[in-house]
Amino acid sequence: MTPLSLSFSVLSNPAVIGLGIGATLSDIRNTFKSLNSMIGHSYTGGPLFRIAAYELSELGILGAELAFDHDDNLDAIYFQFEKVQYPSLLEYLRNTFTWVSQRNSLQDNFIAIFSNGPIEITLDPQRPGSSCFLSYTSQAFKHAREAYTAAINNNDLLPCFSWIT
Repeated sequence: MTPLSLSFSVLSNPAVIGLGIGATLSDIRNTFKSLNSMIGHSYTGGPLFRIAAYELSELGILGAELAFDHDDNLDAIYFQFEKVQYPSLLEYLRNTFTWVSQRNSLQDNFIAIFSNGPIEITLDPQRPGSSCFLSYTSQAFKHAREAYTAAINNNDLLPCFSWIT
């Protein structure tokens, strides 16, 4: 397998490299030695971590950010890729998961949303630049993110949480 096709197979099931939604923080710490804590908390009240690119580069992945819930179970993963992979990755995802919707982006590409049972998968070309993101989020994380976004839009006072959206 080429690194690109290997990364596509990992993307269809991140659990094969120990990053399945619901995996425990301690199990992930045992697998990824470069796990670094980030400042802030996820939408579901757990810690945030980053995996260094060198541990994922052989898979074509430039890095990963992880959000855990308050019980230290993996709640969301954000993988970063080179943007030139967007068209192939989009086609792969269309053939692998259930298409849910798409939204316009700042680029010529669009944000594509898929589902795999209760897990939401989003391919986001992001802002101008050379990378795109693929996220996997649990239903709890998705609902907490939506509540947070709705509260911001309503100008409510919110607790301090940080996460890349």
